[in-house]
Amino acid sequence: MADEATDQETVAPVSTIAEDKQKRYTRWKKNSKLYYDYLNTNSTKWPSLTCQLFPDLDLATDEHRILLSSFTSSQVPEDESLYVARLSSMKHIPWSSLNDFDIEEKEFKVDNSLKIPSKHLVEDLRIKFPAGDCNKARYCPSNPDLIGSASSNGSIYVFDRTKHGSARQKLISAGDADHQIHCQLSTSLEESNNEAVSLAWNWQRQGLLATSYSHGQVCVWDLEKYDKNSPTLITPLAMSTVDSRGSNEVSWMVHHDSLLAYCSEGNYVGIMDIRSPEKARSSSSNPHHSQGINACQFNYHRDMLLCSADSAGRINLWDIRNFAQPLKTLLHKDSISALQWNPNEPTVLATGGQDDGLVKIWDLSQPEGQELVFTHGGHMLGINDISWDPHDTWMMCSVANDNSIQLWKPSNSLVGAN
Repeated sequence: MADEATDQETVAPVSTIAEDKQKRYTRWKKNSKLYYDYLNTNSTKWPSLTCQLFPDLDLATDEHRILLSSFTSSQVPEDESLYVARLSSMKHIPWSSLNDFDIEEKEFKVDNSLKIPSKHLVEDLRIKFPAGDCNKARYCPSNPDLIGSASSNGSIYVFDRTKHGSARQKLISAGDADHQIHCQLSTSLEESNNEAVSLAWNWQRQGLLATSYSHGQVCVWDLEKYDKNSPTLITPLAMSTVDSRGSNEVSWMVHHDSLLAYCSEGNYVGIMDIRSPEKARSSSSNPHHSQGINACQFNYHRDMLLCSADSAGRINLWDIRNFAQPLKTLLHKDSISALQWNPNEPTVLATGGQDDGLVKIWDLSQPEGQELVFTHGGHMLGINDISWDPHDTWMMCSVANDNSIQLWKPSNSLVGAN
């Protein structure tokens, strides 16, 4: 497919971006047509800390829906929000027929009567965030209309997307809360600055939501205990304090309803069985990580395979039956803020740099030392989140601190996509 780069470019203040990164971005922009089969760059008023491509795709217009947030660092609380936007990859435009041949200019032209959706990011729905900053948001895999979000004030807010939006008159009074379910640890009320850092939905049981906190707790909430008359849950189904320095991310095993992985600031990486959560904490921090483990995720296809990434730029692959020695180690060469396995390719994963602003794609099926197959350099500041497209094996969305939101697909000639 031909490249589609929008006119909306990164608008972060130049003074905040190092000169070497500006030069790198200029080189990347100049050569981007050689790197991608598809590229769409957009800028927003505020950066997004989270992104996730929805599982649905409008085949008529090739429009993808993306879950995003507006992060103001509490500077403008009224702008703190979650929103759903759509973006067309424009692959729906058919080849011109003979009827569209311009005899004077001797070229085919798109039929003017064809209504083409905008190639820019279009907002569909915005939900005002109740309190604090939204650190992470994820939709429920079995019901994407349910959106869970982790707040800097320690709360977990769960929204029903169908109860929001201008197209449908809200059936709630002005005094009612916008969120449907509120999970609040009693310790978060007593302890200051205990942020809810991340969350993950159980793949097998729709009502289970795992969360991690900056004071080290890992909790699992059973949302089926929700009572409409008392929408705040204060007692989790399971809880364990895995590291007093902070728990950074949680990830459920895809084909098991009780096992989840966690990673922490003190370099702990381990497994929690919600049937016996008191055994969750590892006996010692992992010597194969340093400077804090920021991300971990189970492989979608191989249940025993877990990947973790830290602030030193180290990526470790583990067989969860043995955390003594990693199966493989890769080096991103910068602090890693995001990690995502490809849902369609079992051996492919992507990492996002916290400082270098690079998204790197790794293929573990490649020979030793050749696992890095692509580097995306379209962001000038640190990566906040990344998400693979469930429908297109190599399509990816990435968001960064420079207010940029980008949807891109590496060139088939570079990654060897089928």
